[in-house]
Amino acid sequence: MPRKLEIVFLKKRERIQNYFWGIVGSDEHTSLPKLKNAIIREFRNDDDRFVQSQIKLMQTEARVRIESRVKVWIKKPSINLC
Repeated sequence: MPRKLEIVFLKKRERIQNYFWGIVGSDEHTSLPKLKNAIIREFRNDDDRFVQSQIKLMQTEARVRIESRVKVWIKKPSINLC
């Protein structure tokens, strides 16, 4: 059973995904620095290792696909919370 903190982090990653999906949709992409800034603001943690681990988790959960530094594709959220 997931711990409470893991569930909270999962919800925050979903919120970031929904935020970017509302901005760019499926036709456009965003950049890696914008994604990093969103993670820093949402989690209130600017530790680079923490930010990188959250990006890796978002890739593992199939929320984002990083093509290059300037092309980060956002996957469509399963439930639109906006």
